[in-house]
Parts: sequence; C-alpha cells; structure tokens
Amino acid sequence: MSNALAPEYTGYEDGLYAIGDNPLGIEEDHLEKRLFGPIDSDAAIVLGKIERREAITPKDKIAWAFFLNSLRVRKPDVIEHMRGQGMAMLKRFLAEGDAGLPAGWPSSEQWLAQHYPGMMEAQSLISWLSQIVLHDEMTKRFYDLDWWVLPFKSEAPKLLLSDLPIHWEGGLNTDQFFIQMPIGPDRIFFGTASKATEDYLTNLPSAELIRRVNRGSLASSSNRIWGADAAEGRAFIEANLDALGVNVEPFDAVAKHYWETRGAAQPVAEQNTG
Repeated sequence: MSNALAPEYTGYEDGLYAIGDNPLGIEEDHLEKRLFGPIDSDAAIVLGKIERREAITPKDKIAWAFFLNSLRVRKPDVIEHMRGQGMAMLKRFLAEGDAGLPAGWPSSEQWLAQHYPGMMEAQSLISWLSQIVLHDEMTKRFYDLDWWVLPFKSEAPKLLLSDLPIHWEGGLNTDQFFIQMPIGPDRIFFGTASKATEDYLTNLPSAELIRRVNRGSLASSSNRIWGADAAEGRAFIEANLDALGVNVEPFDAVAKHYWETRGAAQPVAEQNTG
C-alpha cells in the first residue's frame, strides 16, 4: 500500500505473461490478449448481470467460472513454475516419444532447439496455463455455486484487495463452502454452496463482515495489498499482522501435491548452475 495507483493498474505487473522470441510468430503479449483478455471481457459482462440481479445463462456461468479459476494462476510464482516445471514436463513427454528413434538421430528436443529456437518455451507456457484455467475441478465447483454481490454503505470501512483476490473457506465439497472476492472498496462478490451460508453472511453486521473479509485478504496475500484509503488500510494491517500470509501456499507445493495424488513424480526443472 506504499504507492498510489489508478484502479486499472491495481494488481498489474509489467511483462508477467510475456512470451519471448519464437519462430511461431506468437506475440509477446499473446497470453494477455488471447487467453486472459477474452476471459476478462466475458467476465465483465457477467459481473454486470450478477450485480443487477439479472438472469444468467449457462454460457455466462462458464465464463464467470473460468474467470474465477484464472485468478488462481495470475501470480508471479505460478508463471515462474510454469516456465520451469512446464518446460521440464514438455521435455519429458518429448523424450518418451523418442524411445523408438534410430541410434544417432537427434532427439526431438535437440531438433526443435536447433530449427525452432524458442518454440518449446512459448508452447509450454501457453499450453499449461490454458489447461489450468480451462480444465480444472475448481472451475466446476465455482460453476455450481450461487453467485451474488453485496454492496456496503459509503460510511462503512473499505475493503482491501490482495494479490490473490479470491478467497475460499468451508471445505471444498461441503455445504459450508463459499468464495469471496472484493470487486471494489464497497462491494464484494460471494459464491455460496447453500442458502444457509448466504443467510449467515448477509445477517452479519457490515463492519464485522468487512473485518472478516479483509482478514481473509491479508491471509491470502503473498506480498501485496491494495486499499482505497491508505491510512485506514495501514491501520487495519498493523492491527491484524497475525493473519498476514497465513493461507499462502507456494504454487510449487500445490503442483507437488497434484502429482502425488495422481501417483506420478513431478518433473524436475533443470537448475541453472551458471
């Protein structure tokens, strides 16, 4: 909260998804324009419907669920993991396919590196990020929730936003499961698995609900927090330092668990010893 930013630059990091030079003609900002851009545009339309309490279609639900799930990967540690481990996975798959090559032939990795330098790096990042965003059990869980937005009066405390803006509680497959995401200093999006959970949240006094939501934002923050009122936000953070980052789980650990639950060894990225 040390720097003042216009709203459109909140959470923005220059070049986070940049793709380097490659022979496929893929633009550096391909992921931003072709993957996240369309997801964000569709989600903005759906959010407007949710806020206006208009009927939403199954297509709308898919668009918003994809957006919610995409928030889980829009972090530097996820991108770093994909650049390293994603490449390791691609190299492993290529090596498995090379098992029947005649002796003395170059490996697929060697051939691609010689003839199409940069292609593997670009394709790896695009492929794995797309799979995480579009094909994941969390997307289905988000889709099945009831969605609603709760506004607060102008005199209420302001909501904070962390570098992982979506926060969830209650156990993924239970009726108590819910997600929350501030969408402004005075509005919050909720997705709830039951009417009882929705009633519980709406019946909390505004100040108490905002306090809990802000503590959730602190808990999911790895290194950044934004707020509309710097003095108010700083005071809240200083009074709640015990919550800061307690729910942060490095993506390397998440990925390791993913592979372990599937009975496979996680590919090991090459270490730069230079």
